[in-house]
Amino acid sequence: MTIDGPGYLLMLASLSLSFVGFSSIVVTLRGALGGQLSEGHVRFVRLYIETGLAVTFLSLVPALLTFLGVPEPAMWHWASATAGSLLTMLMITQFRRRRLVENSFPAWVVVVYLTSAAAVLALWLNVFGLLPGPGVAAYAIALTWSLIVSGYIFLRTLDLFLHPSGH
Repeated sequence: MTIDGPGYLLMLASLSLSFVGFSSIVVTLRGALGGQLSEGHVRFVRLYIETGLAVTFLSLVPALLTFLGVPEPAMWHWASATAGSLLTMLMITQFRRRRLVENSFPAWVVVVYLTSAAAVLALWLNVFGLLPGPGVAAYAIALTWSLIVSGYIFLRTLDLFLHPSGH
C-alpha cells in the first residue's frame, strides 16, 4: 500500500475528530451515571477536545495551502509554522493548567512533555528548512504524537470519568 503525506494527514484528521467525539461521549456518559464534572475533569476534557481539534485543523492545513496555490516546499514551512505556534501554545497552556493543581509531576508526565517539546522543536526546524526532505515527515510525526499523547492521557484517566465518585 502506498500513501502520501497529505493522504495520511487526512486520515489523521478523521481519526482525531473521531477521538474528540468519542471522548465527548464518555464525558456525557459520566453525567448519565450520576457523576458531576470537577475542575480536574474539566481540565482533562479541555485537553482532549483542544488537542483533538488542533490535530484535526492542523492535518487539514497543508491541503488548504495547496488549494491556495502555495508551492510544496513553502507549504510545509508555513504548515509547520502554524503547527509549531499552535502546539507550543497548547503545551504552555496545558502545563500551566496542570501546574495549578499539582506541585510536582510524575515521571511519565515529564517524559511526555519532553518528547512533545522535541516534536514541536522538529516543527520549528522544519519551518527554517533545517531538516532533510520536503518536511512532511516531521509534520506528520508531530501531529500524530500529539494525538497519541491525548489518547494516552484519555486512557489513563478513563476511570475518573466512568466512576461517579471520581476514582
